[in-house]
Amino acid sequence: MRIDVIDTVDAFFRLKEDWNAVYDTDPDAQLFLSWDWLAGWLPHLASPWLVLAARDDRTSTAPYVAFFPLRIEVKADRTGHLTNELKMGGSYAADYTGLIARPDVEARAIAAFARHIKQMRWATFNIDNFRGSALRVRQLMAHFSSASFAATALDRINKQDQIDNTICPYASLPPDWDMYLDTLSANTRQKIRRFLKLADAGGPYRITHATTDTIQADLRMLLKFWEIKWRPRKGHLVDTLVQSNFLMLARSFQRGLVHLPVLWHGDRPLAALATLVDPRKKTFLFYITGRDETFEGPPPGLILHGHSIRYAIANGYRCYDFLRGNERYKYSFGVREERLHCHVVSTRDHRNLGGKLDPRALADALKLATERHQAGRLAEAETGYRQILDVAPRDDNALHRYGQLLAARGHHPAAKRIFARLAEVRPDVYKPWLGLAEACEALEQFAEAADAYREVARLQPAVPDIAGRLGRALFRAGRVDEAHHVLEAEARAPVTDHGIQWPADLPAPPRSPGSASPTPLLSV
Repeated sequence: MRIDVIDTVDAFFRLKEDWNAVYDTDPDAQLFLSWDWLAGWLPHLASPWLVLAARDDRTSTAPYVAFFPLRIEVKADRTGHLTNELKMGGSYAADYTGLIARPDVEARAIAAFARHIKQMRWATFNIDNFRGSALRVRQLMAHFSSASFAATALDRINKQDQIDNTICPYASLPPDWDMYLDTLSANTRQKIRRFLKLADAGGPYRITHATTDTIQADLRMLLKFWEIKWRPRKGHLVDTLVQSNFLMLARSFQRGLVHLPVLWHGDRPLAALATLVDPRKKTFLFYITGRDETFEGPPPGLILHGHSIRYAIANGYRCYDFLRGNERYKYSFGVREERLHCHVVSTRDHRNLGGKLDPRALADALKLATERHQAGRLAEAETGYRQILDVAPRDDNALHRYGQLLAARGHHPAAKRIFARLAEVRPDVYKPWLGLAEACEALEQFAEAADAYREVARLQPAVPDIAGRLGRALFRAGRVDEAHHVLEAEARAPVTDHGIQWPADLPAPPRSPGSASPTPLLSV
């Protein structure tokens, strides 16, 4: 079976027809693995993502028969050594993750996925919140032998309230609302009928549904209620969660995947409930709710869940999924349970397979190394820069920052080598030449320093005291006449907004052609 790697938005969008065909045949497929949901998620991720796509033969025209969405992140240990962590594509917005495959090729597709994953560069493979049959999980895990990998099964029990987040209650929905109510206890059935009657009666209680005109305000209200409840427990993490949930739900709403009823008392909003909608699998997936905790009237949660279930049944949906967590209230709605699988697979030496970083994550690796550089953790930063350059020896930003670090640590021979390489990569930018000149000067190689300073002067005349630096280097190299010429030229040259306007006869060393569209190098 052939595996293609899809890692661009355009290529992912072209998968839609094949993806939907596989999705419809896979009994384990769920919304967070749908093309529609992922199309609103993957393109907006900050970290690299990819989809492994399996074909049933080696031709390029055969339809795909299985898909496995993944993400790549970069981690640093205490020494600054960088590794890659492979994660599920939907993490962390998706309550469920996994893969999809046509049932007739599932085992072969999973084997092909596992073989490809073992050829990738990672130290940790986080298989979190995997929803699928136990057989599917065993088929995947069987390919990570204990001789080469350490595999650990994880629980997801919240220690504070003992909620097990691997348990996912869901209610199967009959075709009729009264038939559903008959599956509930008499007490719950009576409450739902009574409280929904309040909302249906046209009195002070009413329920509205979010529209394109109200969705942003409705989401902000919901998330504000949610934030008030959870900030004491989750702290500053709430800010990130509110932002990410808003963006995910807003994008999902634009794709027709969100049902959001709001309960009101007059003009006062009491609660809102955001449910993700899967029209292909005929499933409602309750995602998040927020309520005014100061309200002391009828229970908003019960009303909105009852309303949403009734709405789902009326529109032909067959399942109401409460997603992760075995909170007690969910069991009032006549649910059964599905269990998720959580595993972490690690390399035995805690280093990347293949010994190098994944090229797709080098930008994130550079960010981590730079953060350590800026924090003064130079040994850790150097480790990171060296790993990046081991994969991409011509990465101009990594070369520049590594050269700066070496110079700051007094490692001038190494700094000279790095800046010389950078000047070959980016001869059109003055900073490599400046770093090279300063390293040569520190090594008392004044002739080379002068040649590099002259290139700086030609590329960026506004560099402070560039004529003085060049003149001093020439003088110390014994090229006294040239030094006088430079200093005299500086004295008579007009000053513009861009610094000294150098005369055309100022000698310059030969220069290799540069990039047609240079990008600025970034300093630490």
